[in-house]
Amino acid sequence: MKSIFVKFVVFTAMFAFASILFGQDLDDVTISGKISDSNKLPIAGATVTATLTATGTVRTAQSDDEGRYRLLELKPGIYTVKITMQGFGAKSRNNLTTVSGQNVQLNFELSPGEVTAETTVTADGDEVLGVDSTRIIVGGTITTQQIEELPNIDRNALNLVLTLGGTSEEAGSVRDLAEDRGVNSQTPSAEQGNFSLSGGASFSNNITIDGFDNNDDRAASDRFQPSLEAVQEVQVITNQFSSEYGRASGGRINLALRSGGNKFRGRVYSFFRDD
Repeated sequence: MKSIFVKFVVFTAMFAFASILFGQDLDDVTISGKISDSNKLPIAGATVTATLTATGTVRTAQSDDEGRYRLLELKPGIYTVKITMQGFGAKSRNNLTTVSGQNVQLNFELSPGEVTAETTVTADGDEVLGVDSTRIIVGGTITTQQIEELPNIDRNALNLVLTLGGTSEEAGSVRDLAEDRGVNSQTPSAEQGNFSLSGGASFSNNITIDGFDNNDDRAASDRFQPSLEAVQEVQVITNQFSSEYGRASGGRINLALRSGGNKFRGRVYSFFRDD
């Protein structure tokens, strides 16, 4: 009996530890593709370097016999991806904008050895590579620029969820209702959450911060509200999400927080609201 109990404790600890690691990698970025020459033949052994612009963090990989490469567990942000191979001219892609949970498919065609000059393709800084054919999900991502520019009267990042399709206020919502003779009608019931995703109940949503649980155990809402200045992305998956997201039958909302960079930055703001 004691042996079974020990095995159970060990298994539980291993599962919990694995869940923590899994949570950390839940919304990272993957960049993959194929490297070929001008005759469309695969190039094996090419070096792929992805550099995160904000921090200078570098990740490298090499193409396999089929010319394919894959970079895993990258943090979302703007990248420069460079391909080098002996006997071929280098090629790079600058200002590659990525968002949380994205699988970017990026193919390269290298010129032959006599062409030694490096070829650089610069993407629009606001470009987010679009349809991800590797995942069948419905949702959207509110980017840093949208977070900064969209009006948000109470500065709660979760309010921005309602700007996406397939979202609506919970049927029992008391948002924006006036108080009547001192009775606080704006106090919702414990079961009434922030919003409904694809017609689902608000208490079926899963709210996370950087992939970690942020659900109020007593009400259908978030436990902690980070400053709007600290939020980099608001990722919303309304349905058809894979088992990696787990927990909820409604939808999933992940707040990706900003990380540090190599440049010193600051921000000052003030508010004036009259009657």
